[in-house]
Amino acid sequence: MSARARRVPVRASAGTRLRVLSLSVAAVAVLAGCGGPSAHPAPSPAAASTTNAYLDQRSSAVSATLDRLSSAENAGDVNAAQEVIDGAAQPAYRDKIRTETGSVSGLRLPTFRYHVDTTNHVDLQVPAELQTTLDNEGASDVWVAPVQLTYALPGVDEPQVTLKTPMVLARQGDDWKIVGDSGTVLGDATVTPQLWDEAGASAQTVATLGGRSVVVSYPGSALLAQRLAAAVPSAVSAVTAFWGDSWPRRAALVATDTAAAFDGLTASSGSQTEAAAAATVFQKLDGRTAVGQRVVFTPQAEQALPGGALDVVLRHELTHVAARAQTATGAPLWVTEGLAEYVGRKGSYRRLADAAPDLVAEVVSGRVPANLPADNAFGVDGATAQLSYQTAWSMMAYLSERFGDPRLKLFYIAAAAGPATDAQQDASMRSVLGSSRADLIAGWQGWLRQQAVR
Repeated sequence: MSARARRVPVRASAGTRLRVLSLSVAAVAVLAGCGGPSAHPAPSPAAASTTNAYLDQRSSAVSATLDRLSSAENAGDVNAAQEVIDGAAQPAYRDKIRTETGSVSGLRLPTFRYHVDTTNHVDLQVPAELQTTLDNEGASDVWVAPVQLTYALPGVDEPQVTLKTPMVLARQGDDWKIVGDSGTVLGDATVTPQLWDEAGASAQTVATLGGRSVVVSYPGSALLAQRLAAAVPSAVSAVTAFWGDSWPRRAALVATDTAAAFDGLTASSGSQTEAAAAATVFQKLDGRTAVGQRVVFTPQAEQALPGGALDVVLRHELTHVAARAQTATGAPLWVTEGLAEYVGRKGSYRRLADAAPDLVAEVVSGRVPANLPADNAFGVDGATAQLSYQTAWSMMAYLSERFGDPRLKLFYIAAAAGPATDAQQDASMRSVLGSSRADLIAGWQGWLRQQAVR
């Protein structure tokens, strides 16, 4: 799992300061989805032909068990789901399936199906103690199966997401039963938390420019979900006004109600959750399409983001969504976070001090930035994060005023296409803006001095 964590100072409006931060995760193959129930899901793919008839038969039989689990969970039938669980399964896994069944049906997923990936195998072994338990139970075969889960969100026109979820299964007589997923049983890190791992999940769809957007919530985040549903149409429009139509113009938002849920869905640490307001994550890039891209909000966002602050954070995160396909994993943070801040805050302030009070205090004291912040200055737990985000934002605001938004977008595309090196940035400045770094820094410093005293 690859991830780069970033945080952004959030302020509700002119003169209001909040010490809440927006976390943006560049690439996390973790997120799950939501959608409508499928009482009769499509059958699992037929097992690929092999030279071993027994392996074909085993794969087919396990697929039938997985179909039963998929059908039960889509229907919200807890008893039917429990019937495919082996007697040796840990109580925690039974509880997980019980929670999953309730949330899958509550999310109303149009697609939710477990199936065997016959093109792969899993190099994991069942622990000897568990193997002995299953042998004593009468199991005639045990298999760590290469299971995949395919799901889709409700209402949102986006590619289906396929996740690797290897499972341990045991054959009891003619039936195969599920002992647990490889994460629960074997400590396999490839099995990551999903939306339905939290109880009481539900989803609502909202019309936005590109079609339907979706907001996922839990019992403790209903108020935040309502605010997000109301805010997302205008936020999508605001981002589109800057970026144009070359993005889906819709989004999947998740309002968590526990720190554990946010940590799991974004691969964050507790300290990041405490400092953050939201995170943008995605599973993978397929060409220029980001698969499984989600904006996940922390449980404290409802209280910490009053009024227009939520709009600022939402526009910030949706800028990451819009720019994802044009953003390299190692792109400089002052570029990626600076532009997201610029779009997020556009029209929300009157003076530089309203949007960047820490930076203005530095400038007024004679400490004008000599250069743009390095990536390590944006650290989630770092003392310089507030100032770094304000500094990056101010450069983007200056470039927009000097060159206009269309060229600012072109500069972002050029600068975000490569690694966070001075050479890459300098080349982008010269090719798109026609200026050297020294010229831009000097102009920006003069602009800061003028803006700071207004």
